[in-house]
Amino acid sequence: MTNLNNIPQGYKMTPLGIIPDEWKVKTLDYFGEIYSGGTPNTEIGEYWNGDISWCTPSDVTKLTTKYIWNTEVKITKKGLKESSAKLLPPQSVIVCTRATIGYSAISKTDICTNQGFKNIVPSKDVVSEWLYYIITYSKPRLARLGCGSTFLEVSKKDFSKFKVATPLVVEQRRIAEILNTWDKAIEKQTLFIEKLELRKKGLMQQLLTEKKRLPGFSGEWKKAKLKDATIFLSTNSFSREQLNSVKGNVLNIHYGDVLVKYSSVLDASKENIPYINEQIEYSPKDYVNNGDVIMADTAEDEMVGRCCEVINIDNIKVVSGLHTILIHPIIKFAPKYLGYYLNSERYHKQIISIMQGIKVYSITKDALKNTIIDIPNIEEQAAIANILSLCDNEILLAKQKLNEFHQQKKGLMQVLLTGKKRVTQ
Repeated sequence: MTNLNNIPQGYKMTPLGIIPDEWKVKTLDYFGEIYSGGTPNTEIGEYWNGDISWCTPSDVTKLTTKYIWNTEVKITKKGLKESSAKLLPPQSVIVCTRATIGYSAISKTDICTNQGFKNIVPSKDVVSEWLYYIITYSKPRLARLGCGSTFLEVSKKDFSKFKVATPLVVEQRRIAEILNTWDKAIEKQTLFIEKLELRKKGLMQQLLTEKKRLPGFSGEWKKAKLKDATIFLSTNSFSREQLNSVKGNVLNIHYGDVLVKYSSVLDASKENIPYINEQIEYSPKDYVNNGDVIMADTAEDEMVGRCCEVINIDNIKVVSGLHTILIHPIIKFAPKYLGYYLNSERYHKQIISIMQGIKVYSITKDALKNTIIDIPNIEEQAAIANILSLCDNEILLAKQKLNEFHQQKKGLMQVLLTGKKRVTQ
């Protein structure tokens, strides 16, 4: 409980905590009209493939900015008219209130949404950008209102009466301007990372296909079946939940880690997340060695086959986990080369040809054994791997800077949107 004697001068106590004297606690319906979304009948073809943007939660969760200009799915005027969907004007704030509760965006064009949203058409005296930021900041508190057995959802009534600390319009505008500066920096850095990754992809396409040879290297590359250059070691089948339930000293690389965290190379010396206790019973008995490649053999998209080569293991014990294939070279490769090659677009075309499944794809060891790899001499392997490693280092530094921007923005939101730091000028 807050001691009332500790409330700073110029501030007051409210149901939302301490806020500036001139701020008010307002419910979301104060800021404009609130509309639910709707979905035209999916069995009536003439409702779909029109020119009206129709937003689903996935359109919002994949955004890299706070604005939405377009949607993957469109509906027709008839579909809009004969459904509960509502056409919203530009600057409307659309908010996910089902499953991914609290994710939001500002429309830059006329748009409608499905029923997984509650949408605010702001009044003229409300700054849409500030409203977006305060809803984003309030996401954890908003999510606690969710209820339902199949999936969590916030009702229109609860959403409308959701309370936020509200400054005057002049301060709303100034807060939005400051946070927008960080958003622009984040967007610029994100685009820079995309350019670096595109450059690396281009270099991989050239250097790993003999299209571009580095100075001083010539001669034909050897070709070999994967089964003639490598063998498969054992993996374990612990689920993520099982792994997190024990405190251990053996690093387990899960297929999800390969798909999400790593890019061709995993530096074990920099990973500090031990999962498996060495004392508990598990199969396999094979530990990962330097130069081994861990490949994801299952994924919900064509990321199946993505892999990473493990380096700098030293005395760290590493095992290959759920839905992975552990590939151990039996001929000499330059460090990192095999990881880069098996992640190349050239090799991935072979992965596509052996994939099985419809929604969830997988590959088998038997099919993988007969894929073909290109093997330049060891010196050229090392030179190629060095160039691609430099690209990875650049990307890593750029991502670290992006993370700093995100953390700075998070800190600013915490003080600006609660009135702890005032920006009235």
